[in-house]
This record gives sequence, structure tokens and C-alpha cells, in this order.
Amino acid sequence: MAVLQHLRRPTVRAARYASRLNRVTRYGLDLVLWSRLLSSRRDPLPLDVSDRILREKKVRYAPPALHVSGPPGQAEHWADGFAAVHAALFLNLNRPDVLSPVRYAHPAPSFQGVYLWDSAFIAQVWKVWDPTVALEVNRAVVELRDGDRLQHVVADLTESPYTQPPLVAWSVARLHASRPIPGELLEAVYEPLVAYNRWLGRNRRFHGGELDGLYFWLHPYESGVENAPRFSSRSEDVLADTRRLAAPDLCAYVVLQLEALSDLADALGRGLEAARFRDEAAALRERVEAGLWDEDDGLYYDRHVDGHLVRSKTIASLLPLWAGIPSEARASRLRDHCLDRAAFNTLVPLPSVARDDPDFAKDMWRGPVWINTAYGVLRGLDRYGFEREASDLAFRLCDGVYRTYGAERRIFEFYDPERFDTAELTRKEGNRWKQVTLGGKPVREFVGWSGLVNTLAVERLVGLRREGGRLELRPRFPDRAAGLGFSLRSPLEGATVDLDVLPEGRTRWTVRTSDGVRRGEAAFGEAVGLGTPAPAPLGAAPVAL
Repeated sequence: MAVLQHLRRPTVRAARYASRLNRVTRYGLDLVLWSRLLSSRRDPLPLDVSDRILREKKVRYAPPALHVSGPPGQAEHWADGFAAVHAALFLNLNRPDVLSPVRYAHPAPSFQGVYLWDSAFIAQVWKVWDPTVALEVNRAVVELRDGDRLQHVVADLTESPYTQPPLVAWSVARLHASRPIPGELLEAVYEPLVAYNRWLGRNRRFHGGELDGLYFWLHPYESGVENAPRFSSRSEDVLADTRRLAAPDLCAYVVLQLEALSDLADALGRGLEAARFRDEAAALRERVEAGLWDEDDGLYYDRHVDGHLVRSKTIASLLPLWAGIPSEARASRLRDHCLDRAAFNTLVPLPSVARDDPDFAKDMWRGPVWINTAYGVLRGLDRYGFEREASDLAFRLCDGVYRTYGAERRIFEFYDPERFDTAELTRKEGNRWKQVTLGGKPVREFVGWSGLVNTLAVERLVGLRREGGRLELRPRFPDRAAGLGFSLRSPLEGATVDLDVLPEGRTRWTVRTSDGVRRGEAAFGEAVGLGTPAPAPLGAAPVAL
């Protein structure tokens, strides 16, 4: 037996290497030939996801469907855009293989790897379709960790020396809040996330000096916003030493991680650990408030070790809202920036750099709208009670993505804040290597976070969601949606919701479930409890469709 085991090991290694080499070869052909040379001829993804196709990846439910009715030109693009997100989401889901022992997600066909913060956001899109897949997408990042470090990216033949925005704990906690994760599964994820939190404290936190206790990025690539003007040139030929900058976005992400770990510790009955995480979060909030706020501009900025602030007006300046860092007065000032039409309140709202910043350009993180960071700011506005403002921004964000899909029949990596197409967008202009490998335009079939518009449509606008295992309807539509009708079918919840949006955000609603039909009216943000039976618990084995 020992001899057989000895012989099997090199055979398995060879098979694994051959499998990965084959995948890399196919990826290279797709990247250079398919994605680059033939991109203009590539047909859009089919929008229908059949039962047979779902079975291939063991997805338990059909995707949700959304239809919107209203005056011509106002709403017809929503249904196809919503369906296209789920088609791209399914395309980028991978079955367990030599890379990962559980299902995992690529952000796009051009990004053949498991990415940390992409996976955290992708899980939030899967949550409203099949939450068991959502949990596995997060677990894949944990399974592929390097020691205690969650890796920026792991691909077939490469691993990254960096990490990325630490949002997996937040994502897992959001899943657990809607459908409790079984204790054994939860503990298996919780322990590595706690170790990762300690690792960040040792390796990404300032110890001593004026910036004591604040967090820094080791490299711009860790931030996910690598060519942002706060620490890079447009082509990345010049990069700042981010090890000398206390970063408001990383500090906000760590606060979110600490909050999430506290919630997960409570769920596991570890009260002392939960209290410690809450205390750490409170202390970090105080350090950010004291060290990274600029009273003159009313924004948060990176602070250099020499004491000066890097006054670059980017989406990172707003992200402390998401983590509950600002005082009420400071949060109001950040809200004003979000609503300022000269700054962040563009046609498609919440660009990565304020429109009135001198470094604004329609190039990746220098001005285009990225749905993940916009999503974080919207959650921050909600956190401080600015729900009507957040609703208008959320509606326009969804509408912008769906209208762009209507114009170009693609789901993209990032979006134009001023147009419903990608004609003026570029991708790291001047970076020749990136032009060869990924092209000069936003990556297509990208659902690494662009799919969050569907989550916003389902959970925030229509307001069908589970909290604490309870299903409720809480519509929050802006005034501009009055006169539109929304019909959401959720196979996951076994429910169909029909809504007519009335003036002042009121809705007339009908909910159909196996329990019957219920009707009523709701004011803006009014919660309606739905007595529907709970579906299969999160983490359960897939069932036949």
C-alpha cells in the first residue's frame, strides 16, 4: 500500500499539472484570439439558463427574473439587462477541480483566477439566486489561502504575493444574516478569517508614530484600484509607495471585517471574542476620525507618514460611510458630496473620481463608475438613514448598467458616468502590456461586481429579502420611478412580487406564494412581513430541479 501511495503522488501531481497547462493554454487562446481579435464579432451571451445547464453546475434554483413596465423608452432595458447579469454570473461559475475543492467564480472569462474581493461581491449576487453557491464562492478564497493570508488572486499556475480588500468576512456575515449557516460550516470559515484578521494587524497596520493603528496597502494592486490618481499614473508607469500611506478605504474594510467577525462570533456563542472585535472596530473608527478627515474639504484622504494628506477626491473618500466611521455631522457632509452634480452625482452616479477633480479621466479607476465601490457607498448612506437619497442613486445606477446593456448587449467591468455606452472609456491608456493582454476597453462579460445591480434591484428597490431567516418585502423606490410597474419572480423564495410605484415612493403590491395571494399598499421603506415557508437551509446539498 505504501508503494502504491508513493507512486500515486507523482501521478496526481503530473495530472494536476497537465490539467492546469491545458486550462492555461485555452485561457491564452481566449485572451489573445477570442477576447481581443474576435471581440467585435462575438455574439452576446444567451439570456436563457435552462434546467439542463443548471444541473451541470449543480445550481439548485432557476435565476430570478425581473420585468418592468412603463412608458416607452423608460423601462424595457431592465428585463434583458437583469437576465444578462445572471447569464454572465453562471458563465463565470466553475465546478470543483484541481484549482479549488469547492465551486468558485471568475470575475470574467478574461480573468481566469479566484480573486479575493471579486468573490466577496460575486457571492452577494449569487445570494438572491442560490445562496449555497454564494457560500462556496467565499469558501474558495478561504481554501486557497497562503498560511493566514487570503490571496489577491490564485490561478492555475500563479499565486499572488499580495492580499486584496478584506471583504470575505463581511460577505459571509451577510449570507448568515439572511440564512443561518450550519455551525460546522460556519466554524470552518470563521477560524481562518480570524487568523487573517490577525495577519492584517501584523502586516498591514502601522505600529508606532503618528499613524499608529491605521492600515496601509503594501502595493497599489492590493487596493484593487491600482491606477487611481491617489497613488498612480494613468498607465501605472509611476506608482506611489503605498506602505507610507494610511488608507481610508482599507481602514473602512477592516472595520467591516471586525463587525462581521463580531456577528459570526456571536452566532457561534463566542461572546468574549465578539466583544473584542467590537472594541477593535470602535478603536479603529476613532483613529480614522482623528487622522484621515479633512475638515476643509469634508472628505477622508490618505495620510502620508510625513503628515500631509493626499487630497485626491476619489470614491475612497466616501467609503468610511459604509463602515459607520463618520459622526452624523461628517456623514451629512459626505452625503452632500454624493448629491453634488459637479462631483459624484453624475448621470450614472458615484464615479471612482469626482467629476470636478483635476485628475478625472474616463480611464478605469480615474473616473468611470465601478459598481462595487458605488454599492458600498449606497450601503453607507442607508446606514446613516439617508434612504431616499440612496434610493435615487441606486435606481439610476441600475438603470445606467441596464441601459448600457441595451445599447451594447454586454455586461462590463466599469461604466461611463456621463453616457449609456463605453465609447469614451479606456483601460490604463499608455500601458502597452495591458493593451495586449486585456485590451484598451472595459472587460466584457464581467460580473466580478457589476452584477450587484441585480442585488440592488431585488433587495433594495423591490425590497424582497431575508433578515434573520424571516422573509419580508420593503420597497424603496425614488420619486422618479413613479408610474413604473415591477414584477419579480424569485424561485429561491418561491414567490412572485408585483409592484406598482405610486407618487412619493408608495407602492401597491401583490405577493404570490404557495401559501396564496396577498395584496396591500406600503409607504416608502415600510416593511411587510411575508409568511412564506423557509426554503432549504444554506449549505444544504443540491437537490434535483
